[in-house]
Amino acid sequence: MNNINIDINNDIMLCRRLPALLNTMRPLLGRHDLVSFCVPDIMPERIGELTNIIMPLHNQAWERGDAINIWDVAGLKYNEGRNSAVLGWLLDPQGTHGWGARLLRDVLRLAGDRYPHWPRLDKDLNTVSVVTECWPAGSTTERVDIAVDGDDFVLFIEIKIQAREGRQQLARYVKVAEAKRQITGRQHGLVLYLSTIAPVDPPEEVALMTWRDVADILAQFPKGGFNGAITQQFAQHIRKFH
Repeated sequence: MNNINIDINNDIMLCRRLPALLNTMRPLLGRHDLVSFCVPDIMPERIGELTNIIMPLHNQAWERGDAINIWDVAGLKYNEGRNSAVLGWLLDPQGTHGWGARLLRDVLRLAGDRYPHWPRLDKDLNTVSVVTECWPAGSTTERVDIAVDGDDFVLFIEIKIQAREGRQQLARYVKVAEAKRQITGRQHGLVLYLSTIAPVDPPEEVALMTWRDVADILAQFPKGGFNGAITQQFAQHIRKFH
Protein backbone atom coordinates (compact mmCIF):
# COMPACT_ATOMS: atom_id res chain seq x y z
CA MET A 1 0.00 0.00 0.00
CA ASN A 2 2.87 2.38 0.84
CA ASN A 3 4.40 1.79 -2.56
CA ILE A 4 1.07 2.66 -4.19
CA ASN A 5 0.89 5.95 -2.25
CA ILE A 6 4.46 6.82 -3.22
CA ASP A 7 3.70 6.15 -6.89
CA ILE A 8 0.56 8.30 -6.72
CA ASN A 9 2.48 11.16 -5.09
CA ASN A 10 5.19 10.92 -7.73
CA ASP A 11 2.57 11.02 -10.47
CA ILE A 12 0.97 14.10 -8.92
CA MET A 13 4.31 15.90 -8.71
CA LEU A 14 5.09 14.96 -12.30
CA CYS A 15 1.74 16.33 -13.50
CA ARG A 16 2.44 19.60 -11.71
CA ARG A 17 5.99 20.00 -12.93
CA LEU A 18 5.78 18.46 -16.42
CA PRO A 19 4.28 21.62 -18.07
CA ALA A 20 7.23 23.68 -16.90
CA LEU A 21 9.64 21.11 -18.34
CA LEU A 22 7.84 21.01 -21.68
CA ASN A 23 7.82 24.83 -21.91
CA THR A 24 11.55 24.80 -21.20
CA MET A 25 12.26 22.14 -23.82
CA ARG A 26 10.15 23.72 -26.56
CA PRO A 27 12.85 26.18 -27.79
CA LEU A 28 15.37 23.33 -27.88
CA LEU A 29 13.32 21.24 -30.24
CA GLY A 30 13.69 23.62 -33.17
CA ARG A 31 11.44 23.51 -36.18
CA HIS A 32 10.65 20.19 -37.79
CA ASP A 33 8.53 19.29 -40.77
CA LEU A 34 5.31 17.60 -39.84
CA VAL A 35 5.01 13.98 -40.93
CA SER A 36 2.01 11.75 -41.07
CA PHE A 37 1.92 9.00 -38.53
CA CYS A 38 -0.49 6.70 -36.81
CA VAL A 39 -1.02 7.10 -33.10
CA PRO A 40 -0.15 3.78 -31.49
CA ASP A 41 -2.03 2.24 -28.65
CA ILE A 42 -0.55 3.59 -25.43
CA MET A 43 -0.13 0.82 -22.93
CA PRO A 44 0.57 1.40 -19.22
CA GLU A 45 3.98 -0.24 -19.64
CA ARG A 46 4.90 2.25 -22.37
CA ILE A 47 3.76 5.18 -20.23
CA GLY A 48 6.01 3.92 -17.46
CA GLU A 49 8.96 3.71 -19.84
CA LEU A 50 8.37 7.27 -21.06
CA THR A 51 8.08 8.49 -17.49
CA ASN A 52 11.42 6.91 -16.64
CA ILE A 53 12.99 8.75 -19.57
CA ILE A 54 11.38 12.11 -18.85
CA MET A 55 11.76 12.28 -15.08
CA PRO A 56 15.60 12.60 -15.02
CA LEU A 57 15.44 15.40 -17.60
CA HIS A 58 12.62 17.05 -15.69
CA ASN A 59 14.53 16.86 -12.41
CA GLN A 60 17.65 18.34 -14.02
CA ALA A 61 15.67 21.27 -15.45
CA TRP A 62 13.90 21.80 -12.13
CA GLU A 63 17.14 21.78 -10.13
CA ARG A 64 18.72 24.14 -12.67
CA GLY A 65 15.94 26.63 -11.98
CA ASP A 66 14.39 26.56 -15.45
CA ALA A 67 10.89 26.73 -13.97
CA ILE A 68 11.53 29.95 -12.03
CA ASN A 69 9.19 32.83 -12.81
CA ILE A 70 10.47 35.84 -10.89
CA TRP A 71 7.24 37.79 -11.33
CA ASP A 72 5.22 35.07 -9.62
CA VAL A 73 7.76 34.93 -6.81
CA ALA A 74 7.70 38.74 -6.51
CA GLY A 75 3.94 38.58 -5.98
CA LEU A 76 2.84 40.92 -8.77
CA LYS A 77 -0.46 39.09 -9.18
CA TYR A 78 -3.16 41.61 -10.13
CA ASN A 79 -1.71 44.51 -8.14
CA GLU A 80 -1.85 47.59 -10.36
CA GLY A 81 0.97 49.43 -8.59
CA ARG A 82 3.44 46.54 -8.83
CA ASN A 83 2.61 45.74 -12.46
CA SER A 84 2.80 49.44 -13.31
CA ALA A 85 6.30 49.61 -11.81
CA VAL A 86 7.52 46.69 -13.96
CA LEU A 87 5.89 48.08 -17.09
CA GLY A 88 7.37 51.51 -16.43
CA TRP A 89 10.81 49.92 -16.06
CA LEU A 90 10.42 48.10 -19.39
CA LEU A 91 9.25 51.31 -21.10
CA ASP A 92 12.20 53.33 -19.80
CA PRO A 93 14.98 53.53 -22.43
CA GLN A 94 17.50 53.87 -19.57
CA GLY A 95 16.13 50.78 -17.79
CA THR A 96 18.57 48.06 -16.78
CA HIS A 97 16.66 45.58 -18.96
CA GLY A 98 18.93 46.53 -21.85
CA TRP A 99 16.17 46.86 -24.47
CA GLY A 100 16.60 50.60 -24.81
CA ALA A 101 13.49 52.31 -26.22
CA ARG A 102 12.22 49.20 -28.00
CA LEU A 103 9.03 48.64 -25.98
CA LEU A 104 8.14 52.34 -25.85
CA ARG A 105 8.73 52.65 -29.59
CA ASP A 106 6.55 49.63 -30.38
CA VAL A 107 3.75 50.83 -28.10
CA LEU A 108 3.73 54.29 -29.66
CA ARG A 109 3.89 52.78 -33.14
CA LEU A 110 0.86 50.59 -32.41
CA ALA A 111 -1.07 53.57 -31.04
CA GLY A 112 -0.20 55.58 -34.15
CA ASP A 113 -1.30 52.76 -36.44
CA ARG A 114 -4.55 52.27 -34.54
CA TYR A 115 -5.46 55.96 -34.15
CA PRO A 116 -4.78 58.12 -37.22
CA HIS A 117 -5.17 61.33 -35.21
CA TRP A 118 -2.25 60.34 -32.97
CA PRO A 119 1.13 61.82 -33.92
CA ARG A 120 3.95 59.51 -34.98
CA LEU A 121 6.26 59.47 -31.99
CA ASP A 122 8.28 56.31 -32.57
CA LYS A 123 11.59 58.06 -33.28
CA ASP A 124 14.25 59.77 -31.15
CA LEU A 125 13.09 58.15 -27.91
CA ASN A 126 16.42 57.33 -26.28
CA THR A 127 16.43 60.45 -24.10
CA VAL A 128 12.85 60.32 -22.78
CA SER A 129 12.22 60.02 -19.04
CA VAL A 130 9.75 57.62 -17.46
CA VAL A 131 8.29 58.08 -13.97
CA THR A 132 5.73 55.92 -12.18
CA GLU A 133 3.04 57.08 -9.76
CA CYS A 134 3.57 60.81 -10.18
CA TRP A 135 1.48 63.93 -9.59
CA PRO A 136 1.99 65.91 -12.84
CA ALA A 137 1.92 69.65 -13.36
CA GLY A 138 1.53 70.33 -9.65
CA SER A 139 -1.78 68.45 -9.50
CA THR A 140 -2.94 67.39 -6.04
CA THR A 141 -5.87 65.32 -7.31
CA GLU A 142 -4.68 63.33 -10.33
CA ARG A 143 -2.02 60.68 -9.78
CA VAL A 144 -0.72 59.19 -13.03
CA ASP A 145 0.43 55.56 -13.13
CA ILE A 146 3.18 56.16 -15.72
CA ALA A 147 4.34 59.52 -17.11
CA VAL A 148 6.60 59.65 -20.16
CA ASP A 149 8.31 62.93 -21.09
CA GLY A 150 9.79 63.15 -24.58
CA ASP A 151 11.44 65.96 -26.47
CA ASP A 152 8.14 67.05 -28.01
CA PHE A 153 5.44 65.15 -26.13
CA VAL A 154 3.95 64.37 -22.76
CA LEU A 155 2.35 60.94 -22.38
CA PHE A 156 0.30 59.71 -19.43
CA ILE A 157 -0.42 55.99 -19.19
CA GLU A 158 -3.30 54.93 -16.97
CA ILE A 159 -3.44 51.21 -16.24
CA LYS A 160 -6.31 49.09 -15.00
CA ILE A 161 -6.34 45.35 -14.39
CA GLN A 162 -9.55 44.40 -12.63
CA ALA A 163 -11.00 47.85 -11.92
CA ARG A 164 -12.78 50.28 -14.23
CA GLU A 165 -11.89 53.91 -14.74
CA GLY A 166 -13.23 56.47 -12.30
CA ARG A 167 -15.91 58.99 -13.17
CA GLN A 168 -14.53 61.35 -15.85
CA GLN A 169 -11.05 60.07 -14.97
CA LEU A 170 -9.74 59.98 -18.54
CA ALA A 171 -11.20 63.41 -19.34
CA ARG A 172 -9.38 64.80 -16.30
CA TYR A 173 -6.14 63.17 -17.40
CA VAL A 174 -6.50 64.72 -20.85
CA LYS A 175 -6.80 68.15 -19.22
CA VAL A 176 -3.76 67.58 -17.01
CA ALA A 177 -1.74 66.31 -20.00
CA GLU A 178 -2.68 69.43 -21.93
CA ALA A 179 -1.76 71.63 -18.97
CA LYS A 180 1.65 69.97 -18.66
CA ARG A 181 2.17 70.26 -22.41
CA GLN A 182 1.61 74.00 -22.24
CA ILE A 183 3.81 74.45 -19.16
CA THR A 184 6.71 72.51 -20.68
CA GLY A 185 6.29 73.89 -24.20
CA ARG A 186 5.90 70.44 -25.73
CA GLN A 187 3.99 69.86 -28.93
CA HIS A 188 1.74 66.97 -27.86
CA GLY A 189 -0.13 66.02 -24.68
CA LEU A 190 -1.37 62.42 -24.85
CA VAL A 191 -3.14 59.80 -22.75
CA LEU A 192 -2.91 56.03 -23.21
CA TYR A 193 -5.42 53.82 -21.40
CA LEU A 194 -4.19 50.27 -20.77
CA SER A 195 -6.89 47.91 -19.55
CA THR A 196 -8.68 44.63 -20.13
CA ILE A 197 -11.99 46.50 -20.36
CA ALA A 198 -12.79 49.34 -22.75
CA PRO A 199 -13.71 52.59 -20.97
CA VAL A 200 -17.12 54.18 -21.16
CA ASP A 201 -17.27 57.02 -23.72
CA PRO A 202 -13.53 57.83 -23.75
CA PRO A 203 -12.33 61.22 -25.05
CA GLU A 204 -11.00 61.28 -28.60
CA GLU A 205 -7.54 62.21 -27.31
CA VAL A 206 -7.23 58.85 -25.53
CA ALA A 207 -5.69 55.80 -27.21
CA LEU A 208 -6.83 52.40 -25.95
CA MET A 209 -4.61 49.37 -25.57
CA THR A 210 -5.00 46.01 -23.87
CA TRP A 211 -2.56 44.00 -21.80
CA ARG A 212 -2.68 41.40 -24.55
CA ASP A 213 -1.40 44.03 -26.99
CA VAL A 214 1.61 44.63 -24.74
CA ALA A 215 2.14 40.89 -24.26
CA ASP A 216 2.12 40.38 -28.05
CA ILE A 217 4.76 43.10 -28.43
CA LEU A 218 6.97 41.60 -25.73
CA ALA A 219 6.59 38.14 -27.25
CA GLN A 220 8.55 39.42 -30.28
CA PHE A 221 11.56 40.36 -28.16
CA PRO A 222 14.64 38.09 -28.20
CA LYS A 223 14.24 35.19 -25.81
CA GLY A 224 17.88 34.52 -25.01
CA GLY A 225 19.75 35.79 -21.99
CA PHE A 226 18.47 36.76 -18.57
CA ASN A 227 16.62 39.84 -19.85
CA GLY A 228 14.94 37.74 -22.55
CA ALA A 229 13.77 35.18 -19.99
CA ILE A 230 12.24 37.68 -17.57
CA THR A 231 10.67 39.71 -20.39
CA GLN A 232 8.94 36.62 -21.74
CA GLN A 233 7.85 35.73 -18.21
CA PHE A 234 6.25 39.16 -17.84
CA ALA A 235 4.49 38.70 -21.18
CA GLN A 236 3.09 35.39 -19.95
CA HIS A 237 2.11 36.99 -16.65
CA ILE A 238 0.07 39.86 -18.14
CA ARG A 239 -1.74 37.52 -20.53
CA LYS A 240 -3.47 36.14 -17.44
CA PHE A 241 -5.26 39.46 -17.00
CA HIS A 242 -7.70 38.55 -19.82
